[in-house]
Amino acid sequence: MRKIFYLFISVLLIACSGNQKQVLVSVENLSTFDRQNEIAEVQWTVIKQQLSLIDNQTIIVIDDVGQQLPFQLITNGTDSVEAIIFPVSLNSLEKKTYRIKAGEPQNFSPMVFGRLVPERKDDFAWENNRVAFRVYGPALQATGEISNGMDFWAKKTDSLIIDKWYKNDLSGVASYHQDHGEGLDFYKVGRTLGLGMTAPVNSDSLCLGQNFTSTEILDNGPLRITIKLSYAPYEAGEKTVSETRVISLDAYNQLNKVTNVFETDTAGLTLATGIVIVKDSPEVIYGDNSGIIAYEVPADSLNGTIFTGVINAKGFESIKSIYGHYLGFNSYTAGTEYTYYAGGGWSKSGFSNFDEWTNYLKKQKEKIDNPLKITVE
Repeated sequence: MRKIFYLFISVLLIACSGNQKQVLVSVENLSTFDRQNEIAEVQWTVIKQQLSLIDNQTIIVIDDVGQQLPFQLITNGTDSVEAIIFPVSLNSLEKKTYRIKAGEPQNFSPMVFGRLVPERKDDFAWENNRVAFRVYGPALQATGEISNGMDFWAKKTDSLIIDKWYKNDLSGVASYHQDHGEGLDFYKVGRTLGLGMTAPVNSDSLCLGQNFTSTEILDNGPLRITIKLSYAPYEAGEKTVSETRVISLDAYNQLNKVTNVFETDTAGLTLATGIVIVKDSPEVIYGDNSGIIAYEVPADSLNGTIFTGVINAKGFESIKSIYGHYLGFNSYTAGTEYTYYAGGGWSKSGFSNFDEWTNYLKKQKEKIDNPLKITVE
């Protein structure tokens, strides 16, 4: 009798585990090219309702072969979860189904990171497993060094290096301006837009702001980092402009998603998004009004070549090499969101030449224009 009872309990447990609530998420690649390590995003309310999750209950994401995937719950700086993201890889025209259910997630190493660096005069630096970037803060501005452009750090390691590079540089162990096997900082920003920032244009001048005044981390890994930067009001001709930037970087991506908002007392502005050009050097550039600009920084004999680029999914009204930059211009209504993508690559890490870089940008533009088809079943 006892054996029959135990057998009954075992069958019941198996049946219950088989009937565990789960959400099926189908992801389809409608493109005619493969899409590897792309971040899929699903609204969280749908998932939470279907799973009937209780407070503090953990979940897992399982791929089509039964393996757990890393995931991240996105808050966008709010007090509640807005979305869940996880990486997917699909061949051309392929469809896969992923399962989300309650469970104990494995430990996955983070692939993004960022922080304010007060020990280096208030830099804010961020990175993923491909590239790293930084912008400049108030302590640096207090020394007289003013720049609201974006800097680029060339990496050839999947490891997260920001803390290590700053620690070694500040202690005198190893300068991050020299390559010690992981990459280096040899991109020059100065009083420019650097790599892919945006500024108002007035008459015949580019109107640059100063260093950021405050930062806020909205999300910080393991798959996406999102930061908000605020800037003090500055003059754009006769207008006074206030600016915020929200910058987001996903794992595996060479490009940040950037959303600017410019506030002013008049409705209209002209904006220029662009890349600083090295003075008195040949311009190796690519421009497409459908939304891509790219520039090859002159090669460094020791460290190779940095490739830079910007994608605006809505296109540019015009593209010009002017004001010491390669710029894409657009009309803008004050107070609205202006979104684009900006980033870089390196000849010693994945991109042999400028053609390979521009082909990457073209493919990224296709991905932005034709997102993965995601269906919650």
